[in-house]
Amino acid sequence: MAKGMLRVVEGDVTDPQFTKEGEMAIIPHCCNNVGVMEAGVALALRNKWPAVYDRYKAMEADSSDGLKNRLGENCNEIVEKNIIVVNMIGQDGTVSADNLTPVKYWALQKCMKGIRVSLMATLHMHLKYRNMTPVIHTCKFGSDLAGGNWDFILEFIREQWLEYGIDVVVYEFVPK
Repeated sequence: MAKGMLRVVEGDVTDPQFTKEGEMAIIPHCCNNVGVMEAGVALALRNKWPAVYDRYKAMEADSSDGLKNRLGENCNEIVEKNIIVVNMIGQDGTVSADNLTPVKYWALQKCMKGIRVSLMATLHMHLKYRNMTPVIHTCKFGSDLAGGNWDFILEFIREQWLEYGIDVVVYEFVPK
């Protein structure tokens, strides 16, 4: 199997830079398990596609303890015919003096594997997506507000996506 290609581009992940006809943008980002999307990429995605937040809150409402025990799980929302946003629950709480690194690497890795195994398989089973090429379009998730080490997370990207032939585009945000 051919390995996926990694590209790093300047831009805004909420405005994917498609490079080929029939491309499906999968936009994963790291979410906390306390039910707030009030900063960073999560807020930008929430503002552009409110259904992303609605899906996140529905996941929270679906459990007696909210998102607390949902680390390592994903909730997906199709926001346009060729764009799916994936809320990866990979952060335990938010940054505080008592919680400088809320990202949980094991949870992120589980979420990333879920995208590769479950989401990609589901896309290939649906006729309307079968001829589309899924490409991960993402930010440097888990490394900014979640406090994680981007170089470490990049190794997960290699292991979970690139090694399996999935192309990845990482956006470095440049304000307009």
